Amino acid sequence: MSEEKMDRVLVGVFGLDRPGIVSAVSAVITRRGANLEQVSQVTLHGQFALMCVVQKPVDVTKNDIEGDLTDEIRRRKLNQAVLVLDFVEPPEAAPGEPYVISIWGPDRNDIITTFSKILAEQRINIESLRAFPIEDGQSLQVFEATIPMEVDRRALHRTLIDRAQAMGLRCNLQHRDIFEAIHRVKVE
Repeated sequence: MSEEKMDRVLVGVFGLDRPGIVSAVSAVITRRGANLEQVSQVTLHGQFALMCVVQKPVDVTKNDIEGDLTDEIRRRKLNQAVLVLDFVEPPEAAPGEPYVISIWGPDRNDIITTFSKILAEQRINIESLRAFPIEDGQSLQVFEATIPMEVDRRALHRTLIDRAQAMGLRCNLQHRDIFEAIHRVKVE
């Protein structure tokens, strides 16, 4: 591979889920001499969302990539929206440890708002969030977050449990290593 100067952009593709979207996006990125450095894709209720950090040659603009992606998606009749943004290097994060916060119980429209506010007040960064129905009007929200070392975990856990109980919910806070060890599924 050549020593060509590279930089990054953030690429988002959203719309009705259809076969071929990832193929279209990756084909355009490859044709432009760029690399899908990091990718996250999910489908919710039949709606497709893809977010990519793309490493690209500096002479390829974000407008070049957005135009090519839009044209390719239109050509393949996939009908997704495309957004390409400049990549902004994040500031160095405070040292912390990864935790999983699970909240479950009767579905309510204020669960994510309530618990994300508690985390924000403690300057805890949410790195991943999943929310979904589990059964008969019940829901589960799973926050993956890095808790800074200076945050009192016992006090945070107590705050989360108290708020959950006041809302008729249950809450669990576990270090991610423990969460993964407990929930590991052996596939044979």
